[in-house]
Amino acid sequence: MSRHSGKQGTGTGSDVSKAIRVITADLGVPELFARILISRGIETADDARVFLKPKLEDLSDPFLLPDIQKGVDRLIDGLTKKETICLYGDYDADGVTSLALMANFLKHFSINPVIYIPTRQEGYGLHKEAIKNLSEKAVTLLISLDCGSSNIEEVGYAKDCGIDTVIVDHHEMGQIVPQANALINPKRKDSRFPTRDLAACGVTFFFLLALRRTMHRKGLLKEPMNLKKELDIVTIGTIGDMVPLTGDNRIMVRHGMETMNKHPRAWLKAMHKNKTITKSIVDEFTLGFIIVPRINAAGRVSEPKNAFNFLVSEDEQAATSCLKSLENANRHRQNIEEQIVREIVNDLKKDHLAEKNSIVVYNEKWHVGVLGIVAQKLAEMYKKPSIVITKLDNAWKGSGRGAKGVDLFETITSLSSLLLKYGGHKHACGISLAEESLCSFADAFEKSVRYNEAAQERQEILCDTEAEFEELTTEFMNYIGQLSPFGVGNPRPNISVNPAHIAPLKYGRVKITDKNKRTWYGYMQPDKSIPRSDTLYCVVSPVLREEMGEQFINLNIKEIGETPFFQLSE
Repeated sequence: MSRHSGKQGTGTGSDVSKAIRVITADLGVPELFARILISRGIETADDARVFLKPKLEDLSDPFLLPDIQKGVDRLIDGLTKKETICLYGDYDADGVTSLALMANFLKHFSINPVIYIPTRQEGYGLHKEAIKNLSEKAVTLLISLDCGSSNIEEVGYAKDCGIDTVIVDHHEMGQIVPQANALINPKRKDSRFPTRDLAACGVTFFFLLALRRTMHRKGLLKEPMNLKKELDIVTIGTIGDMVPLTGDNRIMVRHGMETMNKHPRAWLKAMHKNKTITKSIVDEFTLGFIIVPRINAAGRVSEPKNAFNFLVSEDEQAATSCLKSLENANRHRQNIEEQIVREIVNDLKKDHLAEKNSIVVYNEKWHVGVLGIVAQKLAEMYKKPSIVITKLDNAWKGSGRGAKGVDLFETITSLSSLLLKYGGHKHACGISLAEESLCSFADAFEKSVRYNEAAQERQEILCDTEAEFEELTTEFMNYIGQLSPFGVGNPRPNISVNPAHIAPLKYGRVKITDKNKRTWYGYMQPDKSIPRSDTLYCVVSPVLREEMGEQFINLNIKEIGETPFFQLSE
């Protein structure tokens, strides 16, 4: 791990010290908490207030998104003319939540749109055969959610079939774009929207904000419409798509978690009632490891419509019925995934493939529905960009996940001559290629991945600040909660400390002794080892735990060494 050294904040050492004093005094927070804020670029008391207590009125103006007025006007026209509308979405958590948001909005106008979610076997994005079937159902307006930005031919085909298309998406754009009636995507070069990395459900929410405002202005709303209650669904998709939890994403997820805990809807009540969720409060762990996997499982190995029906259920009984199918799908997904990961790990060891800069593996027997999650596991295990490929019909389809320091979409774009189709963004991609291109692609991908020392440096855990053990108090830990929600772009604080002694215990637990001979406990990953040295430094992530009614601070060791991990510059 690299030693993090440098100034906290952007000013000189004296400027930083002054900022720490001002934030500590104005907000009445511990100095350690102020140092963490400044390390994250929050350098004034006003900035801190905005970050710690985000307000919905701080959300960006939806009309800064390109084509949003065109898209809003086309949907309003379709509603007033009672056209047959299709909501066409992706099969993952982001796509399904985008569909649920739009469907919930249309319920207010007694509109029952055609819902179309392609299966994993059909593949991601718009498909001509599906469009043909929708045309036969008299669909004249297609709202493409979490897909469509790269479907140039398909959008043109829809137009030939008499179907207008409004695309609400967040994937990276190519040089040539579809000629849709509206292409609403914050990644468009002409976008003025402040948050580039919205999930598709976030883009959909902003579309609905613009739609509500326009309909209100035109006198088309018979009663007030509360979109805040939809933020629970936005939160699922945003966490599921692993976008940075900063800016607009932070505001939506913070309020979404608050909404689902205060006013749980049928889908969440069913999860509590059936003991799928055992904690009374839904937190980031519950979302990322319990809720999102079940929404995703339907699209991976089962019928994605079950996840959609679950989220839009209006009574617990219907939600419970859907939940059972999601639970079954999730168990099936886990079994398939574990088997494939074991197989790949064994092959990587046997063939020394783990020594490469990237991982590209393929097998025609693997289930197409779990490729993405297997690629994610490999990327996490080996800290390298990973692509997992299987055969589907006459082509090989793959899913990739990136590593820090590597722009996955940029990399596969440079190899487009070897691919039949591709799409995605910086952290994830989907590809399709011919069998004869498999080896060539694997070799070219390996060469294209710029996985040099600089990229490796960016992989490592960085410290927010250094601290004395005396500063790690329960009062400080209560303030840490205000930094949530934690996730991509806003991780839990990592702090450098200088203990006197660390002793291993059973099951990964460690006993930490500070220089005042006080005892602390924590966990350390099995791949870490305690140096035989009189001087120890470690990076810890403090977590407040409770056992037998007593609170204590648990120190999870992220890294350990003989030299400081954090040095404050003059």
